[in-house]
Amino acid sequence: MPWTRLLTEFFTAVNAAEDERDAISGAVELATEMVEAEVGAVVRDGKVLGAYGFGPDVPQARLLGVAAGENLLDVAGIGELHAVPSPLGSGDADALIVARQGRPFRAEERQLLLGMAQVLGLALRSIRVLSAERHLRAEKERQASSAQTRQRLVESLLTIQRAISARRPLPEILDAVTGGASELLAGATVALLLAEGGPDRRLTIASNCGGELFPEATARAAMTSGTVLIQPDETGTLIATPVRVTGEMAGCLVAHLPGGTEQHAEERDQLDAFAQQVSLALTDARTVEAVREAHHDPVTGLPNRALFLKILNRVLASRVISTDPTSVLFIDLDRFKAVNDSLGHEAGDQLLALVARRLRGCVRASDTTARLGGDEFAAILHDSPKEAATIVGDRIVAAIKEPFRVAGREIFIGASVGVAVSRESAEKSEALLHNADVAMYRAKKDGPGRVLVYEPYMHAEALDHLSLRGDLQRALREGEFRLQYQPLVRLADGVPAGVEALIRWHSPTRGLVSPVDFIPMAEEFGLIVEIGQWALETSARQVAAWRREFPDLGLNVNVSGHQLVHPRFADNVMRALAIAGLPSSAVTLELTESVLMSEPDLGKAALHTLRSLGVQLSIDDFGTGYSSLAYLRELPVDELKIDRAFIARAELTGEDLALVRTIVELAQILGLRTVAEGIENAAQLLALRGLGCGYGQGYHLCRPTDPEEVPSRLLTALVEHR
Repeated sequence: MPWTRLLTEFFTAVNAAEDERDAISGAVELATEMVEAEVGAVVRDGKVLGAYGFGPDVPQARLLGVAAGENLLDVAGIGELHAVPSPLGSGDADALIVARQGRPFRAEERQLLLGMAQVLGLALRSIRVLSAERHLRAEKERQASSAQTRQRLVESLLTIQRAISARRPLPEILDAVTGGASELLAGATVALLLAEGGPDRRLTIASNCGGELFPEATARAAMTSGTVLIQPDETGTLIATPVRVTGEMAGCLVAHLPGGTEQHAEERDQLDAFAQQVSLALTDARTVEAVREAHHDPVTGLPNRALFLKILNRVLASRVISTDPTSVLFIDLDRFKAVNDSLGHEAGDQLLALVARRLRGCVRASDTTARLGGDEFAAILHDSPKEAATIVGDRIVAAIKEPFRVAGREIFIGASVGVAVSRESAEKSEALLHNADVAMYRAKKDGPGRVLVYEPYMHAEALDHLSLRGDLQRALREGEFRLQYQPLVRLADGVPAGVEALIRWHSPTRGLVSPVDFIPMAEEFGLIVEIGQWALETSARQVAAWRREFPDLGLNVNVSGHQLVHPRFADNVMRALAIAGLPSSAVTLELTESVLMSEPDLGKAALHTLRSLGVQLSIDDFGTGYSSLAYLRELPVDELKIDRAFIARAELTGEDLALVRTIVELAQILGLRTVAEGIENAAQLLALRGLGCGYGQGYHLCRPTDPEEVPSRLLTALVEHR
C-alpha cells in the first residue's frame, strides 16, 4: 500500500479513538506494523505508554534514552534494534518510537513516522481538551470550538491526502495546503516558500492565501534551526515551520496571526501538520518524476525501451483472438550518424526530437511510439494487419525523407522500417520487437528508405549477420586481412605510375569473402576505422620500401566515409605516413562519389587540411553520383576515376565513347587527371588512349597482385616500355 494511503488510514484510526489510552495504543500498533518494525511505544510526560511488541518486560529507561536522541534500542530476547523517535510536537521528550531489527529506516519512512507523530500529538491534545470538557463546564464553549477545529483540520488534511494519492497537479495541492491552513486559522495569511537550487538557496513563493506575505528572513531562520519558529512583528505573530523532502530542508510554511506569541501553541501545531502535507506532496512529486524519467527518453519525451516493452506486453496479453493482430514497427534512421558527427550532439538531439514529432504524426493517437536508443525508434499499432502496418511504414519513410531544419540549415536523412505482426496469442514482446528489428536490418540491406515485413527465413540471415560481426572482429585481431596491389598505368606509354592497395579477407570458416560483402558490415559494426587505418599503415610501409627501387611510385588508398568523419582522421593519416617514411605527395586517398555527394560538407575540413599537407584526393566511381561542377571546384580534388560501367562493353559504342570523352574533357578543364577503371582488352585500351584519358587500371594491364610479386611486375613493365 502506498505510504500516502498508510498515513490516511493512520489519521482515520487515531482520530476515531475515544480516549488517550486507546489513541496511543492504536497509534503505536499501527505505526509499528506499517513500517514493518518489531516494537513501538510512546514516551509522554516522561512516561512510557502504549508499549507494543515487548512482552512483559518493557525497557523503560532505554526507551526514555531513545526519546532523548539515541538511535539504538537493546531489547531482551530480540537484540539491538534500529530506533526512530518522532516528536509529538507537545514537548521536547514526547515522542512516538518504533524500532526494528536489520535494516535502518529510510528517509521516506522517517518522514511518514514524523507525520504520524504530529497527528498523534494533535489528537492527544484534542482528546485532553474533550476530556477536560466533562470536568470543566466553564470551558465547554472553548472545548466545543476546539473539537470543531480538530474536525475541520482532519477533514482538510484528508482532502489534501486524497489529492496527493490521486496525483493531482502539484500547484493545485500546494494551493489546497495554504488555503486549508488559512481557513483553519480564521483567515490568517499563509504562504509557502520553497528553496530553489544554487549556492544561496533563494526562496520563492510557491503558494499563498489571505494576502501579501514574504517573510524570507523568518523562513530562512526556521530552515536553519530545523524547528518551528514563533516571532512577533509590528501587527501580530509570525509562525514558520520547516518543510522537508526526504530529510533535506526544502522550504518553509509561514502564517501571520494576530496577538502575542504566547497565544498560538495550538495554531503552531496545526500549521506544522499542514507543513507535513507539503513535505509528503513534494516527496511524492519527486517520486513520480523519477518514475517518469526512468521510463521516458529525455531527448524526445517518448517512452523508452523498458516502458515500450511493458506496454507491448500489456497489449499482447489483453488481445482478443478474434480482433486484428498487433503490429510492431522498428524504425532506424539512415545517415543520422553523419549528422551527429559533423554538426555535433546538440544538433543531433534536436534532429531526434523533430523525428519523434513526425513519427507521432504518422500513427493514430491510440498507437504508441518510443525511442529505443541511439537513432532507433519503434511503434505499436493496435489492431493492424501487415497491410495496414506497411502503409504506416511507407508513411513514416516519406515523412522522414522530407528535409529537417536544424542548426540553421536543411538536413536530409532517411529511414528504414521493419514490420513484425503478432501471430500467436502467447507471443512475447521481446520476440516481436526482435523480429521487427531483423526485418528492419534486412530492409536496410536492400537499400535505404525501404519497408519490409518479417518472415521466418530472415532469422537465419540475422544469425549469420551476428556471426559475421564476430568473424570480422577476430580477423582484425588475428591478422586475417591482407593487401593486394594493382598498378595504375600511364596510358600514353604503359609505364606504372602507382599502385592501388586492395584489401582481401580469407576467413578460416567462410573462405574468401569479397570486400563488397564485408566492407559494408565493417562500416555498420564500427570496425571500418580500425581496418582502414591498418590498410593505410600497411600499404604506406610497403610502398615506402618499393620507392627505394621505384622513386616515383605513388599509392592510392580507399577511404570510407566513416573514416572521413572521424575527429582525428587527418592526424591518423599523417601519423601513418610519418611512421612509414612516405611523403604525403605520394599518397592519393580515394573516396566514392556517392559518399561525397550524400553529405557535401562531410569531412571537408579534414580534406582541406590533408591537401594543405600534400595528400591528394581521388573521386572513385566517378559518373555514378551526379557530382555538380561547382562541387568539384569546391573540393580539393586531384583525380577522377571513371567508373567501369562506362567501359564495360568489350567494344565501346559511340554513346560510351561520348560519355567518357565528356568526363575526360571536364577533368582537363578543371586540371584533374583521369583514371579509367576496368580495362579488360586491347580495344578498350586503344579507345581510352585516343580519348586522352591519362591513366588506367584493369586486368588487361595488370591483375591485383600479392606484395611479393609487385616489384618484378613493375620492373618488367618499365623494361618493356623504355
